[in-house]
Amino acid sequence: MKRRNTRAMTTGAALGLAMVGLVAVPSPATAAAASKCTGEQHKTYDTIGADLDVYVNLCVSRTSGNDYQATVKFRWSDGGGGLSTGMDKLKVNLRLERNDVTQRSGSADWAEATNFAQSGNRGFSTTTFHSTTTGGWTADGDIDWDINNDGTGGGTTPLQGSPEI
Repeated sequence: MKRRNTRAMTTGAALGLAMVGLVAVPSPATAAAASKCTGEQHKTYDTIGADLDVYVNLCVSRTSGNDYQATVKFRWSDGGGGLSTGMDKLKVNLRLERNDVTQRSGSADWAEATNFAQSGNRGFSTTTFHSTTTGGWTADGDIDWDINNDGTGGGTTPLQGSPEI
């Protein structure tokens, strides 16, 4: 009987240690999906015809699998004056940043679209960036522009970055 108790106690202790080992092993962290956006940013470009009004939102998002991405939503009104009265360049530059360091970027030039349509909507996203490092992620960007036939050579309009996630 004594031998049986010893064996049962040894088996019980081993089982207890095995269960503690299972409990002590951490599982990989899964982040909650999140998204933060700027308010709509209005910019006006003094073209030869009606002034071109553009409206931009920048967003940063994270999936539950820790993939980060920046997105721009772009719309315009008062366009459509044609090439002779519109834009030579209206290039939106988008960046996915962590603590002001670019991780992914992309751009799109919508001069032709704004020259030939009175109004419209466009948008695009950066490719995703996988990271388990949290905090400090933002979407940021600017617009490189050049008004046709104005003789100034254009410039760059900075955009307000998104809140961080």
